[in-house]
Amino acid sequence: MNNFLDATSFVICRAALSSLVIFLLAKITGPRQITQLTFLDYITGITIGNLAAEMSVNSDIPWYLPIIAMSLYTFLSISAAFITNKSINGRKILTGIPTLLIFKGKVIEKNLSKHNFDINDLLTQLRVKGYFNLSNIEYAILETTGDISVLPKENYRPTILKDISVPTTQSGLFANVIIDGNIMEANLRNMKKDRKWLDNEVSSRGYKIKDVILMTLDNEDNINIQLKNQKIKDDEDNYFL
Repeated sequence: MNNFLDATSFVICRAALSSLVIFLLAKITGPRQITQLTFLDYITGITIGNLAAEMSVNSDIPWYLPIIAMSLYTFLSISAAFITNKSINGRKILTGIPTLLIFKGKVIEKNLSKHNFDINDLLTQLRVKGYFNLSNIEYAILETTGDISVLPKENYRPTILKDISVPTTQSGLFANVIIDGNIMEANLRNMKKDRKWLDNEVSSRGYKIKDVILMTLDNEDNINIQLKNQKIKDDEDNYFL
């Protein structure tokens, strides 16, 4: 019984101390939303959390050693923030730079691959942002925080029609009929189309199905085709450098 009480008291005291240390270190580094965290911030936060947990339950470690380690990681995080504020080159190395995923309506496949994105990941992120039709998007940018910023084409910017009091009609959902060169047979059937129609639409534009990274179709038969490995100029590719 005494051992149980001693162990419980130990954990309570250590947990309270580690919580206090984490609170103080968080106040030092300053507030930041989760979506604003860089990869370095994220890794530092996980490491400090692990050290705090280890400090709370491991009686073989003196209480001050995890505090020293947590303080060191906090210092590194603050130093990195200072460097990124003062140096553009340091910012590129430590936090990276925004990356174009869509440029003037074209999907940049090599930039997707560079960040371990595929076309489905991109479509999911765009739908979360409220953009179901890829052809409505002028630019999509992957921020260093992992979030995606979207600039729609001028005619599709949300506030335009409302501001000039023009009546609008509700758009239907869009079906992905080709993804990464693969035909989505079920989606094609749902849109009342067949393989012959699809082959004709793709070939009439001078493309092959295997070269299409994404083809969408709406209920008014509007088609948008994105090709694999689309090229953009070097200066546009380095737009945010």
